[in-house]
Amino acid sequence: MGATPRGETALRHLVRLAAGTAVHTLRGTLPVEALREGDRVIARSGAIRLERVWLEAPRDVEVVHVGAGTVAHGRPEGAQRIPADQPLLLRGERADLVYGRSPVTVPARRIVDGRLTRLLRVPDLRLVTLAFAAPAAIFAGDLEPVTCPESASASA
Repeated sequence: MGATPRGETALRHLVRLAAGTAVHTLRGTLPVEALREGDRVIARSGAIRLERVWLEAPRDVEVVHVGAGTVAHGRPEGAQRIPADQPLLLRGERADLVYGRSPVTVPARRIVDGRLTRLLRVPDLRLVTLAFAAPAAIFAGDLEPVTCPESASASA
């Protein structure tokens, strides 16, 4: 957790993404590993300031391989990998059909169908963690990962 100017501890809200994931920012669409503290990331609520960013290389990571067009019509445009425990915002007809409401936030592992969206165990994966001061749903490729409070995050 980060310290506030008064020395208090501030809760951070985290998103974990596989290196190479495209993230939409005010500087343009960039690979997540190219982001810097202070960048303004495009979120559902508008542009939000990236407070901190760090790279990890955990072993034996569960990821969800999201096939092209499996989340919504034409989304994602190409295949993406996302940590299995990373919450995603789903919306539209498919979310309503599968989960009974739209929008809905679910861990990525809940969208696994075994064919087009698969759970994989990756022996080596570079993960980039983004920390924000407030909760948000950001735009990463064609997915919308949702922040988790730092204490609830697997990387905390």
